[in-house]
Amino acid sequence: MEIKLFRLLNATVLYCVIICRTNSGQTNIDHFKFRVELVQALLIDGSESVRKFQGHHSTDKNVPRLLERHFPERIPPIEKKARPSKRCVVCYKNNRRKETVFWCTECEAALCVEECFKAFHTKLNF
Repeated sequence: MEIKLFRLLNATVLYCVIICRTNSGQTNIDHFKFRVELVQALLIDGSESVRKFQGHHSTDKNVPRLLERHFPERIPPIEKKARPSKRCVVCYKNNRRKETVFWCTECEAALCVEECFKAFHTKLNF
């Protein structure tokens, strides 16, 4: 049952890309970028007035990183490094030294994808 649902969703998104390409006249619309923008449009409420994460807000219950939907992305390459990495903020707080190539662009925090990204965005004191 689940496989059929995912096939149906994938086919629906593919047809949406095809329709978008046909209606807009642009044949170079990237399928992956379209998917990412679709997910963001469906999940994010669009309020731009909420402030971004800056440091630790242990007393503030309305921390944007806990309320908004954020997605992990690779740290963009810089001049000196083709695959840059940074220290994970959750691991660092827990006295572990672990480098990661992923970060949250909204929070501007480097995070391990496995456990730390979820902990950082769901727990007040990670």
